[in-house]
Amino acid sequence: MPVSMLRLFAAPLLAAMLAVGLSGCGSETESGPSGMPEIKAMRFAGVDLEYALERVAAEAGMPLALDEIAPKDLSPDLGLYRVDVDLPAGPVDRALRQLKQNAGGFDFEIIDGVIYVRSQLLVTAKTPLDLPLLAATKFEGSIEDLVKLVLSSIPSSFMTVQRVAGGPVTPTVKFDIPDGMSVRDAFLQYARLGKMGWIIHRAGHVVDDPSYGKAIVGTTIEPRRPRTSTSRLPQVYNKMSTIGSLALAAARLKTPMLVLDRTVLLNTRGFLNLSAQVDPNLPLVETLDDLGTSGWGPEAWHFKWKMEDGVPVIESSRFLYNLQGRDLFRDELLAGEFEGSLPELARWINTHFKKPSGAVLMGGEIVDGLPRGKITVAPGTTVQQALVQFAKASGVAAYVVVLDMTNPLSGKLVTHPNVWRGAYLEDLAEWTPTPEQIANP
Repeated sequence: MPVSMLRLFAAPLLAAMLAVGLSGCGSETESGPSGMPEIKAMRFAGVDLEYALERVAAEAGMPLALDEIAPKDLSPDLGLYRVDVDLPAGPVDRALRQLKQNAGGFDFEIIDGVIYVRSQLLVTAKTPLDLPLLAATKFEGSIEDLVKLVLSSIPSSFMTVQRVAGGPVTPTVKFDIPDGMSVRDAFLQYARLGKMGWIIHRAGHVVDDPSYGKAIVGTTIEPRRPRTSTSRLPQVYNKMSTIGSLALAAARLKTPMLVLDRTVLLNTRGFLNLSAQVDPNLPLVETLDDLGTSGWGPEAWHFKWKMEDGVPVIESSRFLYNLQGRDLFRDELLAGEFEGSLPELARWINTHFKKPSGAVLMGGEIVDGLPRGKITVAPGTTVQQALVQFAKASGVAAYVVVLDMTNPLSGKLVTHPNVWRGAYLEDLAEWTPTPEQIANP
């Protein structure tokens, strides 16, 4: 048998042996082995699947390797699956199986202490990352060095390390790469030794050059820190912005608010985070008037505001200019009483629509110590009126960011098979910049 054929058969056999020897569980395993790390009870009242996976992995103290396809419309993949579930305390593999049952969209393995998650879109779209393309060598370096090794080993390839502001410093590790190892398995080995999670965004197409063979193109890998906080702040955002200034003003004036905004680039970052502003340290009315106008003339403004039941309601220009998604706030609720935190309010509203339309509120993670409020919803009360009531009762400034399903590059609606409709519901206090951020914006 030719050497090339031996290599082709030997590499998958080696991978299978590693999977049997190192794997803790798979997507079809009913129960994990003894000694599997355990997590505390966790409650997700509307978060995206990527957030939920990162939180579970962080609680288990394990690196998380996320592997997903970049859809043709450039929207997120795992980030567009909605999770609303309470996970009991127990082994991490059981929690992952419950997430899979609740949200779908992924398969997973626990390989030698690393949680490896593959998105559902990737299952039927193999790319050269999965093929036995690497030659035997000794590796020592960071994740950037590993990418350089891949590019030098596989002709015609193009792959980059995606860096974000404030991202982690990637550690240096040392390991042997056997002949026929896949690029994916090399990165999993890096995650294991470096205790460093990552997310890969693969291009959904394969380039096969007649002279050089299959090449890795249009692919990025981003190193990730463990998500140890319940904050849903995007990784990149403008600290000293209109929304940051509103957060400072709400805390300074001890005034509950309701801020209605629209997302940018399909994540929890709203339009009001694009402008550079500072809290003017004025009384409430003067502060809102100052922050609402840009100073560029009477036709340019950041938001309009009005008082409803003694609570300032702020509507960003992007929220007002785009009709899509705004009907959610005019939907009527069933009569009833609610008492709880802001994430719990999102879950309550989602189950109390008089005429459900499919739109939902994503409330985040429910944890102890959150501000609480009690409201009474009369027949005919709208979602917006209930949010105003809660802000007044709890003292919370609520930030509601409508998910804009229009791709910012193509102008077309996102075609992801599991995209949800509605809005993120957050405590505006999360967006309050620290003194260090104010000094060094």
